[in-house]
Order: sequence, then C-alpha cells, then structure tokens
Amino acid sequence: MKAFRIRPLARRFARDEDGLVITEFLFAMCWLCWWYVASFAIFDGFRQYNASIKATYTVGDILSRQMVEIDDSFLNGLQGLYEYLIKFGSDAELRYTSLKWVAAQSRYEVDWSYATGERDRLTTADLAGMSDRLPVLVDGEHVLLVESWSTYNTLFSVGVSQGLEFHNYMVTSPRFAPRVVYPPQS
Repeated sequence: MKAFRIRPLARRFARDEDGLVITEFLFAMCWLCWWYVASFAIFDGFRQYNASIKATYTVGDILSRQMVEIDDSFLNGLQGLYEYLIKFGSDAELRYTSLKWVAAQSRYEVDWSYATGERDRLTTADLAGMSDRLPVLVDGEHVLLVESWSTYNTLFSVGVSQGLEFHNYMVTSPRFAPRVVYPPQS
C-alpha cells in the first residue's frame, strides 16, 4: 500500500491554475454589481438633496412676492407645493419666519413664525443661536427665513444610511412690499 503524502498534493494544488478565470470573474461580478447599485443609490440621494434645495428656494421666492396678507391655508399650500416638487416622502416639514433687525437692542426679532408638522415656531430667543447664518440688516428691515426638513430613504441598503434627513434654509427679502404680513393685522 502506498503512503499517503499531503505535501506533494498541496504543491500540485497550489500550481494548478485550472478554473481560476471563472473564480476571478465571479468575485469581480459581485463587486461590479455592488458598485453599480451603490452608485445608483448615491446618485439618487444627491438628486433628491438637490431637489429639496431647489424646492426650498422656490417656496421662499413665492412667499417673498406676496403683497397681501397671508394665512394658514396659503402656508399649508406652500408645503403641498414643496412636497410635489421634491417627489419623495410625505413627511416634509416647513417653517416660515419673518424676522427683523432691531438696532437699539442689537438683535434679530421674530415678527411672526409658522411651522408645519411637528416643528416648533421660531422664537426671538432661537435666533440668537442662528445669528451667524443670518444676513446683516439695517434697522427695522424685514427678511423671510424658510426652513425645510425632509427624510430620504434609499431604495437599496448599500452603505447609505436610511432615514437621511435633509435640512435646508434660505433667507430672502420681501420683493414688492416692506414685509410679508401674517396673521392679518387688526
């Protein structure tokens, strides 16, 4: 009976190259498929983020052009427009704030604020922490601050976190009136 030797078998196995092309192809195809799906998910995330920024600016621009008193239904309608423009997620929330600079107190003050969803209205105390993101104004000048939040969920779980929240804000001056009035002044 022949003695069974493992060392010659191991050397022969290490030198054998039959079937390696198929094995390498399978490994490469797995990585290529993952890369393709991941690039699609990442590209879609950037596309949605870009849409949320553009929708925020659109809503802010419409609000800045108002010359008559606005009400809750108008602001809720702007949220509906925002949701239509971003085309994803119905959990979008908006906060509209009219603020002014009061030079005597050296601070921004909230004229009015309205929030949709679970967001709180902005207060004058909240503006102190945001002063670095607000423009320099002259005494008594009003501006509009529009903030938006929307949640993005990827179609594929490939390293991009689920439930990614996009938060955008924009500041604009009223276009045709010194300020946008809400609620109707008595």
